[in-house]
Amino acid sequence: MKTINEKTEEISIEEQIKSLARAEGAALVGICSADSIKDKEFSDSNYLLPGAKSVISIGVNMDDEIVRKYLSKEDYLSLCEEEGHLTKDLLRIGEKIKEFLEEKGFKAYRCQVNFNYRNVNTSGKAAIPAIRNLIELINKEKDQTTELTQKDEKSLIFLKKAILPALKNTPMHLVPNFSHRCAAVAAGLGRIGWSGNVITEKYGARVLFNSILTEAELKPDPSMENNPCVNCKLCEKSCQGGLFARDESESVKIADVEETIAKRNNYAYCIAICSGMAGQNKFKEWSTWSPFRFDDIERLPLDDSVVDYVKNMFAKAIEKGGKEAENVLRLVENTFLGRNDKPPEDFRPSCGFCQLVCGPTMQDKKESYKLIIESGCVNE
Repeated sequence: MKTINEKTEEISIEEQIKSLARAEGAALVGICSADSIKDKEFSDSNYLLPGAKSVISIGVNMDDEIVRKYLSKEDYLSLCEEEGHLTKDLLRIGEKIKEFLEEKGFKAYRCQVNFNYRNVNTSGKAAIPAIRNLIELINKEKDQTTELTQKDEKSLIFLKKAILPALKNTPMHLVPNFSHRCAAVAAGLGRIGWSGNVITEKYGARVLFNSILTEAELKPDPSMENNPCVNCKLCEKSCQGGLFARDESESVKIADVEETIAKRNNYAYCIAICSGMAGQNKFKEWSTWSPFRFDDIERLPLDDSVVDYVKNMFAKAIEKGGKEAENVLRLVENTFLGRNDKPPEDFRPSCGFCQLVCGPTMQDKKESYKLIIESGCVNE
């Protein structure tokens, strides 16, 4: 009779990894060759693990009922906490796989889930306490029950000169340390839909992903043959920012898969809305969860001037103080510090509708879209 160890050795390392991932709570797991996606800067695993041979992609799905209540504006905090807990799950599962590979003698690297960028100088995090101090002084200045001291006034002038111009240099296109979407597609977990989100057969686009890089040469899984995206374009209709063109397309190739997706407009449109800087742009009958609005325009410019307008929004929000300034501070913290170490209740999405509208069935997609457009506006 064979011992347990002998039986384990008969199971391939690939299957051991997948069994471990599923046992720890992954809804989806697959493997791709690192070389198959290294042609793009943002999916070249050598940036994080030189000599990586394979990538393990893991996914966890969102709770459909929590998503529906978020889209209908019935419940905000439950989805915030859901994203937070799922992020922690992905980090934990990824760490387990990393430890398993290291025990087998292979180098491995567990990626962060989100908000980690190659073109962000993390030394800029030193400015976060100064921004927080500036907001406190602005709030104090606006509070009619208090007066600024002479020292406060000098600090306020100095911090405005030092911080506000720098905020106007906020990058509009961020390059992730590693693209989990590319890995998920190459590993056969889904395909890219019209919105650019990964669409899976079982969960639609309501999945969060993470990746584990390793020098182990693992057998890759085949990519998904049929794209689950039905080209309904409800994602485009759900985008307040106007990031996607409705009828113009462009092609992207990931590993051996060529996808047709919506042509992208400037990413400034996404940043203005998905960052919570404003809750409306294209549609006035409903909003995202953001209560903020544009001060001097009805809609973002439809030309390249949108970049300067959105960059100026950051400084303007700080000068207003209050909740708008706190929103910018949170964005800066996420950009420079990431949000993987934050407590789950501190996750604060305000949009994401292009992803969340895409449920597992066409009926779900239609119902979700209806929830969005009938959800009304958040004004405070």
